[in-house]
Amino acid sequence: MPTRDGTGPDHEELLLLWSARRTGVLDALTTTAGTADDVADETGLDRETSARFVRALADDGYLRRVGGEYEVTNRALGFLATRDVRSIGATPRALDLLDAMAEIGPDRAGDEGWTRDAERPDADERRLRHRLGAHTATPRATVRAGVTAAVHAAPDADRVVDVYGGSGVYATEFVRRGRATTLVESRDVLDVVEPMLAGQGVDTVETDEPTAVPVVDADLAVLADVVQRHPPAADRRLLQSVHDALVPGGAVVVLEPLRDRSPAARRVAVERLAVGRGDAYTSDEVEAWLGDAGFVDHETRDVPGTTVQAVVGRRERGVD
Repeated sequence: MPTRDGTGPDHEELLLLWSARRTGVLDALTTTAGTADDVADETGLDRETSARFVRALADDGYLRRVGGEYEVTNRALGFLATRDVRSIGATPRALDLLDAMAEIGPDRAGDEGWTRDAERPDADERRLRHRLGAHTATPRATVRAGVTAAVHAAPDADRVVDVYGGSGVYATEFVRRGRATTLVESRDVLDVVEPMLAGQGVDTVETDEPTAVPVVDADLAVLADVVQRHPPAADRRLLQSVHDALVPGGAVVVLEPLRDRSPAARRVAVERLAVGRGDAYTSDEVEAWLGDAGFVDHETRDVPGTTVQAVVGRRERGVD
């Protein structure tokens, strides 16, 4: 499964990493194993298979030979137990999605508990950190372009709310541009990202209801790769809550690849299939939900230099 910026491992490399993780090879190599024989002893694989795994991982740059043993390179840092999600990158999240895809079946499809846990794995901190690591790895050019599109939609906005903004990469960019910015996220996410955001000027507000936004009286609300996470009924509730969080005249900007306008929507659709909820939506669908929530003057714009679109709506002035 491709990584979000399109520059990550190809499908052969992802399959290699996925197999190495599922068999325990990666865990062995990132903890105590230094040779193929060590890997065989720790995983139960035969020595020939272990040697092939080690050789393939070394060929792809995840291991290097030091004397008579192998050690992991910087490319493998995302697979190590790390508290800083900025060093994880997008690949571990891609492997988690492959795991989720492999688990789809009659006993899992449609199980609300499974779909919720696949996207919001509160009981699995590693997967949560992988998701946030992938979000942190959003290309800087994409973040900057998205923030520029949002600022163009509401050039006079001083107070921004980044709705379920994950790692806060968009929130910190707004702060750099002189906007007072609040990141609204769940407590489990904030526990991970607040240490990274310390000193960067981003305020945080906790909410544990994924379709509710506290009233923060913002001039501009941004939802980057958020609408895709929910089924349509939940998106309608979320956007209604966003409407109520804005001051009259405030604007909302939905940033994500749209099915009718972006080649990246295919990636979104596959990821959401793996997770079990949400989808890639069309511009007409998102604009209709904005209208249902009370927003007016909706329009969809391509974000230059990206595969992302910006769907814009405004809360009417003088409407309480």
